[in-house]
Amino acid sequence: MADEVTTLIQGAIDCHMHGSPDVTERIASDLDLARAAKDAGMQGILVKSHVSPTAARAHLVQEAVGGDFRVFGGLVLNAQAGGLNVAAVEAEIKLGARQIWLPTLSSVNQAQISKRDVSKCVPVFAEAGKLQPQLFEIFDLIAGADIVLGTGHLSAAEIAQIVPIAMQRGVKKVLITHPESRLIKMPLDMQKELARQGAFFDRCFFQMSVTGAAALPPEAMVAQIEATGHECSIISTDFGQVANDPPVEGLKKYIQVLLDHGVSHPALEVMLKKNPAFLMGL
Repeated sequence: MADEVTTLIQGAIDCHMHGSPDVTERIASDLDLARAAKDAGMQGILVKSHVSPTAARAHLVQEAVGGDFRVFGGLVLNAQAGGLNVAAVEAEIKLGARQIWLPTLSSVNQAQISKRDVSKCVPVFAEAGKLQPQLFEIFDLIAGADIVLGTGHLSAAEIAQIVPIAMQRGVKKVLITHPESRLIKMPLDMQKELARQGAFFDRCFFQMSVTGAAALPPEAMVAQIEATGHECSIISTDFGQVANDPPVEGLKKYIQVLLDHGVSHPALEVMLKKNPAFLMGL
Protein backbone atom coordinates (compact mmCIF):
# COMPACT_ATOMS: atom_id res chain seq x y z
CA MET A 1 0.00 0.00 0.00
CA ALA A 2 2.89 2.36 0.72
CA ASP A 3 3.88 2.16 -2.95
CA GLU A 4 0.32 3.04 -3.96
CA VAL A 5 0.40 6.13 -1.71
CA THR A 6 3.71 7.18 -3.24
CA THR A 7 2.22 6.82 -6.71
CA LEU A 8 -0.97 8.69 -5.87
CA ILE A 9 0.76 11.68 -4.31
CA GLN A 10 2.75 12.27 -7.52
CA GLY A 11 1.17 15.30 -9.18
CA ALA A 12 -1.28 15.93 -6.33
CA ILE A 13 -2.37 19.42 -5.29
CA ASP A 14 -3.33 20.13 -1.68
CA CYS A 15 -5.65 23.14 -1.88
CA HIS A 16 -5.81 23.77 1.86
CA MET A 17 -2.60 24.23 3.89
CA HIS A 18 -1.69 26.72 6.63
CA GLY A 19 1.89 27.99 6.95
CA SER A 20 3.77 30.78 8.62
CA PRO A 21 4.04 33.72 8.90
CA ASP A 22 0.78 33.74 10.84
CA VAL A 23 -0.61 35.04 14.11
CA THR A 24 -1.15 31.39 15.09
CA GLU A 25 1.89 29.16 15.53
CA ARG A 26 2.33 26.92 12.49
CA ILE A 27 4.37 23.79 12.02
CA ALA A 28 6.30 25.17 9.05
CA SER A 29 6.72 28.21 6.85
CA ASP A 30 5.09 28.51 3.45
CA LEU A 31 8.50 27.92 1.92
CA ASP A 32 9.13 24.74 3.90
CA LEU A 33 5.62 23.47 3.05
CA ALA A 34 6.30 24.03 -0.64
CA ARG A 35 9.71 22.37 -0.53
CA ALA A 36 8.30 19.30 1.23
CA ALA A 37 5.45 19.02 -1.27
CA LYS A 38 7.79 19.38 -4.23
CA ASP A 39 10.14 16.75 -2.78
CA ALA A 40 7.17 14.39 -2.49
CA GLY A 41 6.44 14.83 -6.18
CA MET A 42 3.33 16.93 -5.76
CA GLN A 43 2.28 19.46 -8.41
CA GLY A 44 1.36 22.26 -6.04
CA ILE A 45 -0.22 23.60 -2.87
CA LEU A 46 -2.55 26.40 -1.89
CA VAL A 47 -1.58 28.32 1.24
CA LYS A 48 -4.41 29.82 3.28
CA SER A 49 -4.36 32.34 6.12
CA HIS A 50 -7.35 33.42 8.17
CA VAL A 51 -5.83 36.85 8.80
CA SER A 52 -3.88 37.96 5.73
CA PRO A 53 -3.84 37.62 1.94
CA THR A 54 -1.50 34.94 0.59
CA ALA A 55 -1.33 35.42 -3.21
CA ALA A 56 1.77 37.65 -3.15
CA ARG A 57 3.70 35.48 -0.72
CA ALA A 58 2.71 32.40 -2.74
CA HIS A 59 4.29 34.03 -5.79
CA LEU A 60 7.56 34.61 -3.92
CA VAL A 61 7.59 31.07 -2.53
CA GLN A 62 7.02 29.63 -6.00
CA GLU A 63 9.98 31.61 -7.31
CA ALA A 64 12.16 30.37 -4.45
CA VAL A 65 11.18 26.72 -4.94
CA GLY A 66 11.59 26.86 -8.72
CA GLY A 67 10.81 24.29 -11.35
CA ASP A 68 7.26 23.51 -12.42
CA PHE A 69 5.94 23.36 -8.87
CA ARG A 70 3.00 25.72 -8.26
CA VAL A 71 2.14 27.69 -5.12
CA PHE A 72 -1.25 29.37 -4.91
CA GLY A 73 -2.84 31.82 -2.49
CA GLY A 74 -5.97 33.80 -1.89
CA LEU A 75 -7.95 35.89 0.54
CA VAL A 76 -10.33 35.14 3.41
CA LEU A 77 -12.93 37.86 3.93
CA ASN A 78 -12.44 38.04 7.69
CA ALA A 79 -12.40 41.20 9.80
CA GLN A 80 -8.59 41.37 9.56
CA ALA A 81 -8.90 41.84 5.77
CA GLY A 82 -11.59 44.46 6.12
CA GLY A 83 -14.49 42.03 5.87
CA LEU A 84 -16.45 42.13 2.62
CA ASN A 85 -13.80 44.35 1.08
CA VAL A 86 -14.36 44.66 -2.66
CA ALA A 87 -11.13 46.60 -3.22
CA ALA A 88 -9.11 43.96 -1.38
CA VAL A 89 -10.63 41.20 -3.50
CA GLU A 90 -9.87 43.11 -6.68
CA ALA A 91 -6.25 43.63 -5.65
CA GLU A 92 -5.79 40.02 -4.56
CA ILE A 93 -7.10 38.76 -7.88
CA LYS A 94 -4.63 41.00 -9.70
CA LEU A 95 -1.89 39.45 -7.54
CA GLY A 96 -2.89 35.99 -8.75
CA ALA A 97 -5.36 34.72 -6.15
CA ARG A 98 -6.91 31.37 -6.95
CA GLN A 99 -9.51 31.33 -4.17
CA ILE A 100 -11.55 33.89 -2.24
CA TRP A 101 -13.16 32.54 0.90
CA LEU A 102 -16.21 33.89 2.65
CA PRO A 103 -15.63 34.59 6.38
CA THR A 104 -14.11 31.86 8.52
CA LEU A 105 -13.05 33.03 12.00
CA SER A 106 -15.24 36.11 11.52
CA SER A 107 -18.34 34.18 10.50
CA VAL A 108 -21.47 34.57 12.58
CA ASN A 109 -21.84 30.80 12.52
CA GLN A 110 -18.46 30.16 14.16
CA ALA A 111 -19.04 32.88 16.76
CA GLN A 112 -22.38 31.40 17.73
CA ILE A 113 -20.96 27.89 18.03
CA SER A 114 -17.99 29.19 20.04
CA LYS A 115 -20.26 31.45 22.11
CA ARG A 116 -18.36 34.58 21.10
CA ASP A 117 -19.56 38.13 20.53
CA VAL A 118 -21.25 38.24 17.12
CA SER A 119 -21.01 42.03 16.99
CA LYS A 120 -17.36 41.65 15.89
CA CYS A 121 -18.23 39.27 13.05
CA VAL A 122 -18.54 39.82 9.31
CA PRO A 123 -22.15 38.89 8.51
CA VAL A 124 -22.92 37.85 4.95
CA PHE A 125 -26.61 38.58 5.37
CA ALA A 126 -28.10 41.95 6.17
CA GLU A 127 -31.45 42.42 7.83
CA ALA A 128 -34.45 40.57 6.39
CA GLY A 129 -32.21 37.78 5.11
CA LYS A 130 -30.82 39.73 2.16
CA LEU A 131 -27.20 39.32 1.09
CA GLN A 132 -24.85 42.15 1.91
CA PRO A 133 -24.61 44.26 -1.29
CA GLN A 134 -20.80 44.05 -1.47
CA LEU A 135 -21.08 40.32 -2.08
CA PHE A 136 -22.63 40.84 -5.50
CA GLU A 137 -19.57 42.85 -6.57
CA ILE A 138 -17.27 40.24 -5.07
CA PHE A 139 -19.07 37.43 -6.91
CA ASP A 140 -18.74 39.39 -10.15
CA LEU A 141 -14.99 39.78 -9.63
CA ILE A 142 -14.58 36.06 -8.86
CA ALA A 143 -16.64 35.15 -11.91
CA GLY A 144 -14.67 37.48 -14.16
CA ALA A 145 -11.37 35.97 -13.03
CA ASP A 146 -12.74 32.39 -13.18
CA ILE A 147 -11.34 31.57 -9.74
CA VAL A 148 -12.76 29.70 -6.76
CA LEU A 149 -15.33 30.95 -4.26
CA GLY A 150 -14.76 29.13 -0.97
CA THR A 151 -17.67 29.07 1.46
CA GLY A 152 -15.53 29.47 4.59
CA HIS A 153 -17.12 28.74 7.95
CA LEU A 154 -20.64 29.79 7.10
CA SER A 155 -23.48 27.61 8.32
CA ALA A 156 -24.91 24.93 6.07
CA ALA A 157 -28.11 26.95 5.70
CA GLU A 158 -26.18 30.08 4.70
CA ILE A 159 -24.16 28.11 2.17
CA ALA A 160 -27.29 26.63 0.62
CA GLN A 161 -28.67 30.14 0.13
CA ILE A 162 -25.50 31.72 -1.19
CA VAL A 163 -24.29 29.13 -3.70
CA PRO A 164 -27.16 29.52 -6.20
CA ILE A 165 -26.85 33.31 -6.05
CA ALA A 166 -23.10 33.17 -6.70
CA MET A 167 -23.65 30.83 -9.62
CA GLN A 168 -26.32 33.10 -11.05
CA ARG A 169 -23.70 35.88 -11.02
CA GLY A 170 -21.44 33.68 -13.13
CA VAL A 171 -19.23 31.98 -10.52
CA LYS A 172 -18.33 28.61 -12.04
CA LYS A 173 -16.04 27.26 -9.32
CA VAL A 174 -17.72 27.00 -5.92
CA LEU A 175 -15.85 24.97 -3.31
CA ILE A 176 -17.73 24.03 -0.14
CA THR A 177 -15.15 24.33 2.63
CA HIS A 178 -15.00 21.15 4.77
CA PRO A 179 -18.74 20.39 4.85
CA GLU A 180 -17.98 17.54 7.26
CA SER A 181 -16.56 19.84 9.95
CA ARG A 182 -18.14 20.35 13.35
CA LEU A 183 -18.74 23.98 12.38
CA ILE A 184 -20.85 23.10 9.34
CA LYS A 185 -22.15 19.52 9.60
CA MET A 186 -23.82 19.77 6.23
CA PRO A 187 -26.54 17.14 5.79
CA LEU A 188 -26.03 14.65 2.97
CA ASP A 189 -29.23 15.69 1.22
CA MET A 190 -27.98 19.27 1.08
CA GLN A 191 -24.60 18.12 -0.20
CA LYS A 192 -26.31 16.12 -2.95
CA GLU A 193 -28.35 19.14 -3.99
CA LEU A 194 -25.30 21.41 -4.09
CA ALA A 195 -23.43 18.76 -6.09
CA ARG A 196 -26.32 18.71 -8.55
CA GLN A 197 -25.94 22.48 -8.90
CA GLY A 198 -22.26 22.07 -9.76
CA ALA A 199 -20.49 22.77 -6.47
CA PHE A 200 -17.29 21.02 -5.36
CA PHE A 201 -16.47 19.84 -1.84
CA ASP A 202 -13.18 20.33 0.02
CA ARG A 203 -12.88 17.09 2.04
CA CYS A 204 -10.33 17.82 4.76
CA PHE A 205 -8.31 15.38 6.87
CA PHE A 206 -8.35 17.87 9.74
CA GLN A 207 -11.58 16.47 11.21
CA MET A 208 -9.93 13.06 11.60
CA SER A 209 -6.82 14.54 13.23
CA VAL A 210 -5.58 15.32 16.73
CA THR A 211 -6.44 19.01 16.42
CA GLY A 212 -9.83 18.17 14.96
CA ALA A 213 -10.44 15.94 17.99
CA ALA A 214 -10.78 12.97 15.61
CA ALA A 215 -14.45 13.89 15.44
CA LEU A 216 -15.11 12.23 12.10
CA PRO A 217 -14.59 8.49 11.56
CA PRO A 218 -13.18 7.53 8.17
CA GLU A 219 -16.39 5.69 7.30
CA ALA A 220 -18.32 8.95 7.58
CA MET A 221 -15.94 10.76 5.22
CA VAL A 222 -16.15 7.96 2.68
CA ALA A 223 -19.94 7.97 2.93
CA GLN A 224 -20.03 11.68 2.10
CA ILE A 225 -17.70 11.23 -0.87
CA GLU A 226 -19.80 8.36 -2.17
CA ALA A 227 -23.09 10.21 -1.61
CA THR A 228 -22.10 13.13 -3.84
CA GLY A 229 -19.66 11.30 -6.11
CA HIS A 230 -15.90 11.66 -6.17
CA GLU A 231 -16.27 13.70 -9.38
CA CYS A 232 -17.13 16.78 -7.30
CA SER A 233 -14.73 16.33 -4.36
CA ILE A 234 -11.14 17.24 -3.67
CA ILE A 235 -9.17 15.88 -0.76
CA SER A 236 -6.91 18.18 1.21
CA THR A 237 -5.41 18.31 4.67
CA ASP A 238 -6.23 21.72 6.20
CA PHE A 239 -3.01 21.01 8.12
CA GLY A 240 -0.29 23.30 9.43
CA GLN A 241 -1.20 23.12 13.12
CA VAL A 242 1.72 22.27 15.41
CA ALA A 243 -0.20 19.36 16.98
CA ASN A 244 -0.75 17.64 13.64
CA ASP A 245 1.65 15.99 11.22
CA PRO A 246 3.37 18.16 8.62
CA PRO A 247 0.83 18.59 5.82
CA VAL A 248 2.55 16.37 3.27
CA GLU A 249 2.81 13.53 5.79
CA GLY A 250 -0.81 14.17 6.70
CA LEU A 251 -1.83 13.89 3.06
CA LYS A 252 -0.03 10.56 2.75
CA LYS A 253 -1.86 9.23 5.82
CA TYR A 254 -5.16 10.54 4.46
CA ILE A 255 -4.63 8.72 1.16
CA GLN A 256 -3.82 5.52 3.04
CA VAL A 257 -6.93 5.85 5.22
CA LEU A 258 -9.16 6.31 2.18
CA LEU A 259 -7.55 3.35 0.39
CA ASP A 260 -8.05 1.22 3.50
CA HIS A 261 -11.73 2.16 3.52
CA GLY A 262 -12.45 1.21 -0.05
CA VAL A 263 -11.89 4.39 -2.06
CA SER A 264 -10.49 3.33 -5.42
CA HIS A 265 -7.22 4.40 -6.98
CA PRO A 266 -9.02 6.06 -9.95
CA ALA A 267 -11.32 8.00 -7.61
CA LEU A 268 -8.34 9.24 -5.62
CA GLU A 269 -6.59 10.31 -8.82
CA VAL A 270 -9.59 12.51 -9.61
CA MET A 271 -9.81 14.03 -6.12
CA LEU A 272 -6.07 14.56 -5.70
CA LYS A 273 -5.18 15.75 -9.18
CA LYS A 274 -7.89 16.30 -11.79
CA ASN A 275 -10.36 18.30 -9.70
CA PRO A 276 -7.79 20.47 -7.88
CA ALA A 277 -6.06 21.23 -11.18
CA PHE A 278 -9.36 22.34 -12.69
CA LEU A 279 -10.17 24.55 -9.70
CA MET A 280 -6.70 26.12 -9.77
CA GLY A 281 -7.00 26.86 -13.47
CA LEU A 282 -4.32 24.44 -14.66
